[in-house]
Amino acid sequence: MKRTLFATVTLVFLLAGLGAAQSADEDYLKAMQLSDNCAKVQALEAYIAKYAGQGTTNEHWAYAYYCLTPCASKNAQKAAEYGEKAVTMPGIDDQSKIGLLAMIPGLYNSIGQVDKAKAAAHKLIDFGKALSDAKLASRLQATGYLLIGQFAEKAGDYGTAAENYITAYSIFKDPSISKQLNSLAATLYKDQKYAEAEKVFRQFYAADKGPESAALLGQTLYKQNKVDEALTIYKEGYARKKTGPLALNIAIILNGQVKTDPSKTNEAVNALIDAALLNPKDAKNLLGQAQNLFVGQDKDLASSYARIEEHNKAIEEFTKTYNSKIEGKTEDDLSEADKKVLKTLEANIEVEKQAIARIQGSQKGVLDKFNALVAQAKTRLGK
Repeated sequence: MKRTLFATVTLVFLLAGLGAAQSADEDYLKAMQLSDNCAKVQALEAYIAKYAGQGTTNEHWAYAYYCLTPCASKNAQKAAEYGEKAVTMPGIDDQSKIGLLAMIPGLYNSIGQVDKAKAAAHKLIDFGKALSDAKLASRLQATGYLLIGQFAEKAGDYGTAAENYITAYSIFKDPSISKQLNSLAATLYKDQKYAEAEKVFRQFYAADKGPESAALLGQTLYKQNKVDEALTIYKEGYARKKTGPLALNIAIILNGQVKTDPSKTNEAVNALIDAALLNPKDAKNLLGQAQNLFVGQDKDLASSYARIEEHNKAIEEFTKTYNSKIEGKTEDDLSEADKKVLKTLEANIEVEKQAIARIQGSQKGVLDKFNALVAQAKTRLGK
């Protein structure tokens, strides 16, 4: 009898435990099936309040999804803490841990807990360092430093922001990081903090020596009228990697310097050609400037364009006169004097056309040389 009673009690407890587990699973599934994110967050919060610490099957996922589910009204402090708890619990896969580790720093920063935000970002960095996948490891470490930089920039600590952006970019050269540095530059320029910007981007260039850092440092120097040094930096960056922005900056500076230093004309011509080939949207304008500079070196050729214009104006005047003589008249209406005048006008027009043809013939040799320069540049740049 006692044995039967004991077995019955044991079965009751087992069934009660099974019922509780089924109830917890059902509550979790109901929460996760909600389409409204904020309703889902509320349901997950209720689940945690009811089942926390009871070892239910989905407790770790409840903490994780409370943290990860976007909802403007959720408690950011609680979300960050739940996320941290989920990361330490068994059953959370690495991909989910990465999502949590990337989310937590921003949650803490959104409520002004900067120290906790930075500490959380360092956890993401440390997690990345421990991974065997080199590319993912680099990306996660860079993301951690990028987050710390963003927090510092928001707080107005531009030096710390730049330091972390530079570290992030040195680990993983992603366009989003260079974009952040460009954004920082714009902020500093807007506040006219050129000296601070120069200090920041000298550090970036020293660490990177690439086209992005060269462009930022060169731009900062140029804004402070340190034109020669800016040109040197642009050229150094361009020698390492030929990019459109660097080519354009070099061309702009050299084209401006030609006015006071004609010895730089050939260098400016070549720079403008490179810039045209690497910046297709501006190609027509840049090639036109290059051709004008090149032609301008030959004074006779440069003046030939004005002479052609004069001949065209003469043709226009002769043609107007010719048309006024024949307007409304037939061949029979023309007098011998009219015919003689028309013949003279036709001869004059032909003389002007021949003069233009001779000038254009003399231009061809010089323009052929210019086109040869363009062809050489295309070969050099692989265009």
